Amino acid sequence: MNPDMGIDRKTWLRLSRRYRSSWGAGLYAVNAQGGLVFGKPPCRGCDSLVCREARVFAIREALRWGEPTVAQCPDKRLLWAIPLMHNEKIIGGLAASIAERDFFLRDAPSFDIRRACTDLRELVEAENLTNASALAFHRSLYRDEQRRAYAIHAFKSRGHDSIRELYLHEEPALFAAIRAGDRLEAREILNRVLVAIHHHAGSRLDLVKSLFLELVVSMARTAVEAGAAPEAMLGTNFVSMTDLSGIASEEELAPWLAATLEQMMDAIREHRRRDPGQSLFDALDFMERRCGEKISRDDAAQASHLSPSHFSYLIRKESGVTFTEMLNRMRVDRAVGLLSRSEKPLSLVALECGFEDQSYFTKVFRRYRSCTPGEFRQRSKK
Repeated sequence: MNPDMGIDRKTWLRLSRRYRSSWGAGLYAVNAQGGLVFGKPPCRGCDSLVCREARVFAIREALRWGEPTVAQCPDKRLLWAIPLMHNEKIIGGLAASIAERDFFLRDAPSFDIRRACTDLRELVEAENLTNASALAFHRSLYRDEQRRAYAIHAFKSRGHDSIRELYLHEEPALFAAIRAGDRLEAREILNRVLVAIHHHAGSRLDLVKSLFLELVVSMARTAVEAGAAPEAMLGTNFVSMTDLSGIASEEELAPWLAATLEQMMDAIREHRRRDPGQSLFDALDFMERRCGEKISRDDAAQASHLSPSHFSYLIRKESGVTFTEMLNRMRVDRAVGLLSRSEKPLSLVALECGFEDQSYFTKVFRRYRSCTPGEFRQRSKK
C-alpha cells in the first residue's frame, strides 16, 4: 500500500483493467498534489505543474459535488477523477481521461461520459478507497439546491393567482409520483408546492400549517392506495400532526414536510419489498432501461431488492424464460427500432443494444426475428 495515496499497485492495476474494459480509458493514480504515481502519462506534459493542478482541481470538484465532473486537461483532453480518502482527508485520486478529438469524433459510438463518471465513483466506493458517505452527503446537498432553485424559477414563471390553483396544477403529478414510489419526482413537486405556499401565505404561520396539514392527509391517502399499510400511515399521521402542532417557526416546516414524505415513501417501498410481483416489475423496468449496457442478472436482482437466485426463479416462473433470454429479447426490440429509424452501421447498432460482438448480435436477432439485421432493415425500407 502506498502510504501517500491509499492504494497499492496491484489494486490499481485490477481497477484500471476493469475500467478500461468498460470505457476504453485506463485509470492512473495520483497523489494529493496531483503527481502521477501509477499508470502511463496520459498526455505529453503530464508532469507539468499545470497538469497536476488540473488533476487536483478534478479531485476536489468530485468531492465538492459528490460525483466526478469533467474538467479540461491542458493537452486537449477531457479529465475526470475521484478522491482517494482516509476519513475526511484527501490522500490521492484515481483519474481517467479521453482526448477531445476521440470524444467528438463523428460516426463513433456515443461515449456516455456521465455514466463513465458514475461508474468510476461506484468502482472506488466498492473497494472502500474513498469516503462514500461524504460523497453521498455532498450529492444530496447539490440535488437539494438544484430542486430548490428549479422550484423557485418554475413558480415565478408560472404566476399562479392562488394556492388552490397551484394545488389543482401540482397535486395530480405529486400523487402519481407517490403511487409510483418515485422519490425524486415527489420531492421536486413538493418543493414547488412549498415555495408557493410560503409565497402566498407569507408570515401567517397558522395558515401555512393548515395548508400543510391538508396536503399531508391527501398524501397519506395516496400512499395507502399505493400499498402502504393503513396502520403505518395512521401512526405516521398521528406523529406528524403532533410534531406540527409544536412547530413555532417557518424554518421548521419544510424539514417536517420532507420527513413526512420520506416516511410515506418508505412505507410504500416496504410493501413492495414484500410483494414479489412488484419487485419483478422493478427488475424488468431496470432491464428495459439499461439493456443497451453491460448488465448482469445480479445487477437486475439488486435493482429489485431480490436475491439473484430468487430473481431467477421469479422471472422463469412468471415469464417462462431465463434472465438472458428476456434480456436478449429486449435488446433485439431496441435494435428493431434503431434499424427502422436510422442508417447507423450494423456494428454500431449492435453496440448500442448491448451486443459487443456483431456475429452474436446477428445470431440472436435471427433467432427472434427469423432474419438477419440487414435483411430486416431492407424489409422495413420497403
